[in-house]
Amino acid sequence: MRRASTPNRASNPKAVACVALSHLMTPLERLVATHGGAIATHELHAKGLNRAAIANAVRTGILWRARQGWYVIAGTDAALVKAARVGGRVTCSTALSLAGVWVVPDQRLHVRVDQNGCRLRSAKSSRVRLTDSPEDLVVVHWRGVQSTQSRLRCDVADALDDYRRCAPRDWYLAALESSIRQHPVIVRDLRARGHRAVGETVDGQCESGIETMCWVRLLRGLGAQRQVSIPGVGRVDFLLGSRLVIEVDGATFHDRGSQFENDRRRDAELSARGYRVLRFSYQQIVHDWPLVEAAIWAALARRDNH
Repeated sequence: MRRASTPNRASNPKAVACVALSHLMTPLERLVATHGGAIATHELHAKGLNRAAIANAVRTGILWRARQGWYVIAGTDAALVKAARVGGRVTCSTALSLAGVWVVPDQRLHVRVDQNGCRLRSAKSSRVRLTDSPEDLVVVHWRGVQSTQSRLRCDVADALDDYRRCAPRDWYLAALESSIRQHPVIVRDLRARGHRAVGETVDGQCESGIETMCWVRLLRGLGAQRQVSIPGVGRVDFLLGSRLVIEVDGATFHDRGSQFENDRRRDAELSARGYRVLRFSYQQIVHDWPLVEAAIWAALARRDNH
């Protein structure tokens, strides 16, 4: 495989924006950033900041106090601050969502805490013990903290390790495939960590999490083809046999007026060309799978795939 060349900052707007942002940071903010986004009081003292200087940084809005003895840069994502307040870093579905990986929505805050961690606090207040605040909806993952530059969030591979143990298998596989699509460089690391489904059950070909869920639950076993291009129509999500097309709609994208009309136009084009179309929504796939499965089996019984 040929290595990609290093992007030129002058031609990479994102890189230019990051450089410009770093120039806008104060020396204190840069110091916290070099410590993984969170810094301890004793580390600030070691850099010459006394208690009065730290208090002034908090008062002027440069730093936020996450919990006793720990500070973050003002403006840090709320989930990261809450995890630091608890006493760990975000992981599992929380970290995956922040990284742009597809996951089934979860209102709970998932925090990885070192196995020797203690004195965990509420995500809402560092003055309240976590055990006294069950309404926080915090899920603690008691695991050794792996090597990462961030003190606030686990990397994608670590978060997937926790998600594999926390979520239903098909949800995990959907996140795993999304991770491969979003971050292809981590494939080798995932295999080394024991994610055996990489390259076997999932390979990054499905374009959304609900496509992956349909694939691993049923369509893979039925020999469906994925992302098939049909002349005059474009790509369809799945093709069973030579005639049965299965399309799955995302939670929001396909609800837009223009996309709704385009989906119906495609369905009409497919029907005119002799295809049978089954279209399922996000809600049906995630929350009413028996109905989806029954519809597919009924179509096969009618030989709609021939």
